[in-house]
Amino acid sequence: MSAADDDLSEQLREALRFLAHDAREGYSSTLALLELHRTAATPALASDLVRRIELSAQRSLRRIDDFVVFARARSQPMDIEEFDLLDLLYDAVAEAWPAADECGVRLKVVDAPDQALLQADRNLLRSAIARLVQHALGRARRGSVLQCAVRQVPQAWSVELDEASNGAAVATRATVAPIELHHEWPLVELVARRVGGSARQWDELEQGVRLRVTLPRT
Repeated sequence: MSAADDDLSEQLREALRFLAHDAREGYSSTLALLELHRTAATPALASDLVRRIELSAQRSLRRIDDFVVFARARSQPMDIEEFDLLDLLYDAVAEAWPAADECGVRLKVVDAPDQALLQADRNLLRSAIARLVQHALGRARRGSVLQCAVRQVPQAWSVELDEASNGAAVATRATVAPIELHHEWPLVELVARRVGGSARQWDELEQGVRLRVTLPRT
């Protein structure tokens, strides 16, 4: 079997795993919540269930979107163009604002340069950065501030997300070892790797989550 056949077989296995588990799980949760809604005893309970049904449906759609974008990122040639990386960060923060409010987390863009030009696939990076922000929100603590930044490092741009409790500066995490990105967010690592960069994550119980995506500069 050729390498191309192996890759196709792996993609088919991933598609089957997604259809058998991730896609079904979301719809099963939505159906269970609808059944609870039918038997809700009070208007307040019914209203809460409607909100939970909405969130469940949104999660299901995000899983499907993630799967489609991930499959494209693996198989399709990149459409390279020059653009400002800051635009993608601001778009991701604006898109995540309602979810951040729901989580009790404040999003804040800090230390933004005047411009952060990059040559890469704009659509792929837009998806990756949006999911990076969503992933950070899922791990951040209620009442914390998620600081989002684009910083210039040697021959690269660094997209950085740091959680700071009550708005305080995040302490140095020199003793914290990097860990792999969570399995729900392989798109971030894949896109970073395809453009010659990298994605890392650190966790610390007291100081919160810290994420970095490093991308080669123009």
